[in-house]
Parts: sequence; structure tokens; C-alpha cells
Amino acid sequence: MNLETSKEIELKAFLSVYFLELEIFMNLHIDELKEIKFQSEEANTDEFIKKYFKDLILKRTNIVSTNIKKINIFNENENQEIAIENLLKFSITSVYIPEELTQEQKKAIQNSKKSNYTNPDLLLKIENGEDIYFESLELKSTKSNNIPGSSVQQILPFEWVIFVKRSDRKIEISTGYYINSITEKLPFPDRSPRPQIGFNTLFEWNEKNRIVKNNILTIIDNQEITQQKIKLLTDWQEFLAIEWLEIIKAEKIKDNEKWFNNALRKFAIKFLEYTETLTLEDKNRLLEKLRTFIQH
Repeated sequence: MNLETSKEIELKAFLSVYFLELEIFMNLHIDELKEIKFQSEEANTDEFIKKYFKDLILKRTNIVSTNIKKINIFNENENQEIAIENLLKFSITSVYIPEELTQEQKKAIQNSKKSNYTNPDLLLKIENGEDIYFESLELKSTKSNNIPGSSVQQILPFEWVIFVKRSDRKIEISTGYYINSITEKLPFPDRSPRPQIGFNTLFEWNEKNRIVKNNILTIIDNQEITQQKIKLLTDWQEFLAIEWLEIIKAEKIKDNEKWFNNALRKFAIKFLEYTETLTLEDKNRLLEKLRTFIQH
């Protein structure tokens, strides 16, 4: 294991413990969240929640729990063990809201994404002795469960997210990697596709794969599930094409179908009727033309 890999693993372990502790703390102190304005007549409707979490994180900059003594991170290839003592020097020294970001910070964020620059909800500056790291943080809130996520080009799968689920009766908090909130549903895009995310999806992933027992935090990295979601993000057109084909092949209509299912069926009928007029040579020529037109 090289030095860089070791530092990255320790940073991941620190943030895993940190956000677990923050989640526990917030779920025990939800009265503060109840006072936040989640909607506003002003243009920036999420300014209040950004300022709330900035202030909260700056009050809790380190790992404070003495309950967790060790972190195990499992995946299909190896088990990484990190003692809590190795993480105690990590500290979140600054938290930036979008209007506080420097041009240098914006450039670094832009280089990490596949499309045009967009502001993160919060940017964390983390120090460990002489080492300095920057981690962006997404803030999501919902009154039910599932909501449209960020546009597919803007998503950083392993970006940290704080997810707030709020109703008239209670407020719940869940934290983790953004990818673990993706539900594997991709609504029909009216603009850039926005893969659906769900509070319950993240909550249930944490229940199954983030376990504290005998003072050990165990994180199970299920690579098969992760790669399925990565594929959704990297080849979303293929994902939609497969989903649409299943709609055409379906033996019966489901309840509460999406509005565009009928449009897909009408298109399929017109396409089949059109191909019936073609010779085998014309069909092969059309197939090759369509393949040529696909942009990668």
C-alpha cells in the first residue's frame, strides 16, 4: 500500500466516522432543524439550510465519539482496518458556501466534473497536520422520499451527502456517499437527465452496510451494486434504451404508468410498420446508419 493510498483511506475513514456521528447528533437534536426555512420567496431557496449546516459543522470539527475504536472497510477484494487513533489529527478547519469560494477552488471543482462548473452546496477544508484536503458536500431534503437528483453530468458518485427527510410529524437525517442514495430509476428527461435519489435508499444502505458493533465501525462496500449505479451514470442512454425496450415488450399495462409510455408504443408501431416496407438490405443499411449516428 503506497503512502497516497493510505492517506486516502484514512480520509475516507475519518469522514465515515464524522458523518455517522453528525447524523446521530442531528437525529437527537431535530428541534433546531424544525426552525429552518426550507423554502423562501428569494431566489436562493436553500440558503438557510446551507448556513445551518455550515455553522453546525464548524462547531463539530473533529471526531468526538470515544465509542468507536476501529473502522473496517470491506469490499470484495480486501479488508482495510484503521485504528481510530490514526484519525484524531483530522479536523475540518473551514466550510465554504458557494459565494465564498475562490476562483482556484472553483477551478479544482470544475476539473473534478464532466461538464460545466456548478457550485457545491458546501465545500469542506480538512487538515491533517501538513496535509490539506477539500471535499464537496451535497445537501438534499424531501417531504416524502424520492426526488430528482443532480443532473447526470454533475454527479460525483463518491461525494458526501446529508439527506433530510421532513414531515409535519418528524424529521430524519441520513448521511453517506451520494451514490448510495441513487434508486436506479432514471425519469424521462425533459432536459439533462437527473437520476432519482431517495432518502430511504440511503437510509437502508446504511442500515445494511454501515454497522457499529463492539466499538468497531464496519463499512461494507458492495462493488456489484456500486458498479450498477456507476453504469447508470456513465451510460444513461443505454440504461434508458433497455428500460424503454422492456416497456415495449411488456405483456400488460401497469398501474400509474409514466406519461410517455404511450408515446413509446406509438413510436414502436410506426417504426415496425416502416421497417416492414424495407428490404433486408435496406434494414441492414438503416441499422448501420443508426450505429454510426450514436455519439459516444
